[in-house]
Amino acid sequence: MESDATDAVVWIGIVGIVPREGCELLSPAEGAYVNFLTLANSDSGYRAKVKGVLSFYRVELLEFENVRPLSAFDSPSEEILAIAAELEKSRNPQHVRYATFNTFPRKM
Repeated sequence: MESDATDAVVWIGIVGIVPREGCELLSPAEGAYVNFLTLANSDSGYRAKVKGVLSFYRVELLEFENVRPLSAFDSPSEEILAIAAELEKSRNPQHVRYATFNTFPRKM
């Protein structure tokens, strides 16, 4: 994981996830696409941090989409802007935050 948060910027990506046994965020019959945000210096740093928290939340990674530094050109929602502001203020390189879960039914 990246240790120097002084040069890090807020990165965002869409993360596809499905629950593992013991997950309290999703029912076994659904998956979700979620915006995850964290301070990072690179694509690989972002991915490593997000993968680390997925095991904590007991979800399995399906895919990453559109991983990039957050930009005003993205026209982010108020929720995303609030999360990004908190990350910038705290400058804690360990923090990984997620936004609204956009769920979908799983075919089992």
